[in-house]
Amino acid sequence: MSNITTLIVVGAVMFAVLGGVTLLSHIYSLNGIKSRTVGDGQHGTARWATKREIRKTYQHIPFTPDKWRKQAKNGQEPTASVVHLRPPFSKKDKTEEVSLPQGIVVGCTGNTTAMIDTGDVHALMIGAAGVGKTAYWLYPCIEYACASGMSWLSTDTKGDIMRNCGQIAKDYGYHVSVIDLRNPTKSNGNNLLHLVNKYMDLYKKHPDKLVYKARCEKYAKTISKTIILSGMDAASFGQNAYFYDAAEGLLTATILLVAEFCNPEQRHIVLVFKIIQELLAPSGKKGKNQFQQLMELLPNDHKAKWFAGAALNTAEQSMASVMSTALSRLNAFLDSELEQILCFDTEIDAEKFCNEKSALFIIMPEENPATFFMISLIIQQLYREILAVADENGGKLKNRCVFFCDEYGTLPKIESAEMMFSASRSRRLQIVPIIQSFSQLEKNYGKEGAEIIVDNTQLTIFGGFAPQSTSAET
Repeated sequence: MSNITTLIVVGAVMFAVLGGVTLLSHIYSLNGIKSRTVGDGQHGTARWATKREIRKTYQHIPFTPDKWRKQAKNGQEPTASVVHLRPPFSKKDKTEEVSLPQGIVVGCTGNTTAMIDTGDVHALMIGAAGVGKTAYWLYPCIEYACASGMSWLSTDTKGDIMRNCGQIAKDYGYHVSVIDLRNPTKSNGNNLLHLVNKYMDLYKKHPDKLVYKARCEKYAKTISKTIILSGMDAASFGQNAYFYDAAEGLLTATILLVAEFCNPEQRHIVLVFKIIQELLAPSGKKGKNQFQQLMELLPNDHKAKWFAGAALNTAEQSMASVMSTALSRLNAFLDSELEQILCFDTEIDAEKFCNEKSALFIIMPEENPATFFMISLIIQQLYREILAVADENGGKLKNRCVFFCDEYGTLPKIESAEMMFSASRSRRLQIVPIIQSFSQLEKNYGKEGAEIIVDNTQLTIFGGFAPQSTSAET
């Protein structure tokens, strides 16, 4: 009897020990770690957002592209169905159709609900090649941008974005333009002088409207600055700063002359080059070339004469150097294929882009680096003109615009890109760079430039990366 009692006691002790070990292992396991702040933040205060905070930060919109396209084809504004909890004594929930808020898709819950950030923010998407940045994220962003009425620009290396989204944008009632640098003969036009010509014509019809003349001069200066600074930093000019500044003024003056006196079909950047080249030739008058003689024919109060003043009032040799500097910056436009784009009117200018629903595709050939400067130039010019439009509307655009910069790391360096990220957000212009690695930014913009760009993107979306990359470490 005593042996049985002893066995029972030993068994009970063993079960108690095993139960205690199990209980202790459960209490001190990783499953017991809770998201609570320790101390007063000495060990950091960062934590994962709760579902409630995510729901409060981002708007949850049912992603129903078929419904939106059908509404757009019927001339209706695309809407989202919002379900309100049924009130007391009601048999069913109340469903309300509301307008889609403009914003960027940052994620999803399930397969049918998109999380939308409706703030004025930039978003950086990073993911290694093949993770689906374009197919699984950019396409939904473009679809939602079309449904919510935002104008947008998209860079495209292979032409897939244009083929897959071009017709969709048209179905939503968008103006669509394709700048195809791979096949320029099949591209829409992009005359850099389009807005200058437009306001010069309006000023001729209404000489009493000084605002038209002012806009014409403003856009001419914007084009000149973009061309002269393309691929360069003004801080690096050093002792040659005078020649670049004078060349910018001379280029502005020539653009204004072309817009004012040339036939409509001749008013493009290639003719500007030809005029400067021809006027560089020596004249019969000692100490003056033909450009200086042409300026003498203008009235003293003509703005073209004023813009070229720094070059006109200098020695003959310095004048020739200034004109040669302007020609050297225009050399890149001398291409028989590019002329098919540059010499024809722009389908979508900055004002149309900002005020009407517009989609602009820029197809860049990775195999032809000689055309890379055009991408940088087009984006720079459009950005500067958008700022001018925003300034005329009290500092903000009436309708939000987005630059979807696919393969941003592959694009050539865009001058003053850091400033673009800093200044555009408050104007309701969002920039969405899509890269494969942070190293791509450092290669093009340097360490400080890359840090400025990353610091000015309020959203960073990681779509996937290589295990050993610096992005994975981040």
